[in-house]
Amino acid sequence: MNIKSMELAWIVVADIKEAKKFFTETVGLKLVEEHDQYGWLEFEGYQGGMRLGVGQYSPEYSADDKPGMNAVMSMTVDNLETAQHEMQQKGVRFIGEVMEVPGQVKMATFVDKDNNKFQLVQKLS
Repeated sequence: MNIKSMELAWIVVADIKEAKKFFTETVGLKLVEEHDQYGWLEFEGYQGGMRLGVGQYSPEYSADDKPGMNAVMSMTVDNLETAQHEMQQKGVRFIGEVMEVPGQVKMATFVDKDNNKFQLVQKLS
């Protein structure tokens, strides 16, 4: 198993509307995706590059991921289940269940030895 790419880091915010304004008008990033039904935004620089994902805090979905925490780096793989299984065989600890946004992505969160969070992502589209 090899990681294909690292294309996104994401954060959680208390007010996604304020975050949208901050990252576009104050910071100067380009809004490239907006999914109101999931409370999700993605930004990038005007010349491309890695994306910043911004999620609306919801205790229902992200009780441990609160606003003000460090960004979570996502790592893209071809097959989430295979990669997760291989990593678990090497002692990597995954937390929570595999999450799926139908037709978009499957995601699984794991931690390193210091409990920093990372996410494996399989793109479905």
